[in-house]
Amino acid sequence: MEDSKAKNLTLDELYHKMLKRAAEGKNVEDIDNADPKMIECLAHPEETSLVWRVKPCSCSEDKQADCVKVCQWDAMHPSADGVQIDPDKCVGCQACVDACKLESLKTKKDIIPVVEELKKGDTPIYALVAPAFSGQFGPEVTAGKLRTALKLLGFSGMLEVAVFADILTLKEALEFDKNVNKEGDFQLTSCCCPMWIAMIRRLYHQLMPNVPGSVSPMIAGGRTVKVLHPEAKTVFIGPCMAKKAEIKEPDLKGAIDYVLTYEELRDLFSTTNLDLASLEEDNVPHASKAGICYAYAGGVAAAVDATVKKLNPHRKIEMKIRRADSVPECRAMIDNILKGNHEGNFFEGMGCKGGCVGGPKALVNREEGKKNVQAYSDEAQYKTPAENPYVIELLKKLGFATVEEFLANSDLYDRKFD
Repeated sequence: MEDSKAKNLTLDELYHKMLKRAAEGKNVEDIDNADPKMIECLAHPEETSLVWRVKPCSCSEDKQADCVKVCQWDAMHPSADGVQIDPDKCVGCQACVDACKLESLKTKKDIIPVVEELKKGDTPIYALVAPAFSGQFGPEVTAGKLRTALKLLGFSGMLEVAVFADILTLKEALEFDKNVNKEGDFQLTSCCCPMWIAMIRRLYHQLMPNVPGSVSPMIAGGRTVKVLHPEAKTVFIGPCMAKKAEIKEPDLKGAIDYVLTYEELRDLFSTTNLDLASLEEDNVPHASKAGICYAYAGGVAAAVDATVKKLNPHRKIEMKIRRADSVPECRAMIDNILKGNHEGNFFEGMGCKGGCVGGPKALVNREEGKKNVQAYSDEAQYKTPAENPYVIELLKKLGFATVEEFLANSDLYDRKFD
């Protein structure tokens, strides 16, 4: 999308101008002094890559070699025309964008077509908000105020993805109880992190039999909405760029229509002059403490452990948790497993340091993000999904009369790994 001869608006300037026009219901492409390629990428991002090169790379091939080293996914390679990124290998970790001293690389933005959909108002659109949202938009912005704000923007409703984390916690706990029954058995999680799953699939495929075939909470939420409201559009909102790649996985397509980051949503709030702190509360608390805590490193394992103990308090084989956060730590943990150094039977991996609260598009630092999520989780009425009546009610709406029936026939939440 780059044009070395263009002396026009920068991508950021163009983005904010087009976003404002979208919010006003105007033609977003009717803008002068802008690179047509940039306009096309912002107006129609669905087929673009996760990372955009917005100006030429002038680094020598020697310097390019240093740039290439920051990618853990072998998605970058030097060339006579500058560093090139293979979109099929890129998972959206953003390491290349952060490392580019020329600021030639930018992450893709999907919000403009979402705002255009909201302005049309001809179909229900549901926002599915990742568990890390607590405190991201200001200390006074509660879940209830965020829900009000999203409805004012035109969303039909807001669902906390933590509810679907609850359901998948239940699924993983039941599978652990079923499959880990002797020394040497182990299970790899977490389904919520696309970078962790991509790492195992691409680099450690021999361990795939130890990965429960569960979709992520995001995909579970999107599929659930599509079952209950077949005509609806679904928009996931979180701190993660990798989620933009996840929705394009062949076996996951169709569950989520758009992925936005907290940054993109913040930009929309700013453009529309919404004062979130002053809004009324619209509270619909449904998630347990366990589901909410998926937002930070260790939360998934703790949730599954607590649920296993609730479901089967007399298990002979206790859960022994090992976890890692950040790509290098995850790789080191898996390398240890392959060397036979298990020292555990339940391994949680998250691609970002600190977990989702440390995602590249989080609006507060990971320590503050974790503290905010913990404070919100402490308000939850239920500790685990096993005691959460809303989870059982939702499963019944989906056609499962009992939890056991859900485990035996939960195709809706299963992945078909290649």
